[in-house]
Amino acid sequence: MEQISKKDLRRQMLDRRDKLEREYCIRADQMIFHRLTKEPVYEAAGVIFVYVSTEKETDTRKILADAFGKGKTVAVPRCVGRGIMRAYEIRGPKDLREGLFQILEPGDNCREVKPEEIDLAVVPCVSCSPDGARLGYGGGYYDRYLSGLRAVRAAVCREKLICDSIPTEPYDCFMDLVITEKRISRVGRWENEETKGIITKNGE
Repeated sequence: MEQISKKDLRRQMLDRRDKLEREYCIRADQMIFHRLTKEPVYEAAGVIFVYVSTEKETDTRKILADAFGKGKTVAVPRCVGRGIMRAYEIRGPKDLREGLFQILEPGDNCREVKPEEIDLAVVPCVSCSPDGARLGYGGGYYDRYLSGLRAVRAAVCREKLICDSIPTEPYDCFMDLVITEKRISRVGRWENEETKGIITKNGE
């Protein structure tokens, strides 16, 4: 059987995402928030890189608020060129403005955060697979940026948007954590070899 292309899979998964019930999305995003913020790597992180969610994406507003409340340095992405983004520190929602693709980005007064400063990157996706393969939006922004990070990479994805497998290219960056409302997959460059590849379901 011929493997589906990334372009066709992306189209299918975006269509599936658009049809998800709002009540399900709210419940799923709440559980994803709880799972992420209870992870030891999140609790230990002094500097986190977090995307600012759009309407259809897994909601990151509570993650941002929690990080601010715990005194973490919060960096969010800003597109600075075609396929290129950098991270800038924000101290609250007031530091955000509408940028490329109508996505909220850090304002011009925000300090750039160097890749080596970041401890944890919370990454958006159209879909993800349990082995850490990520399906993005096709622009290459995150793959280029993540390739220069030593930080743990965590994708947040609703369970109904998880795929068993995703076609990948040599330049694709795999995730270290895949977090849904039902499970956490610890994969990729996970620091503890004993937990590499383990999927923890339902908090067990």
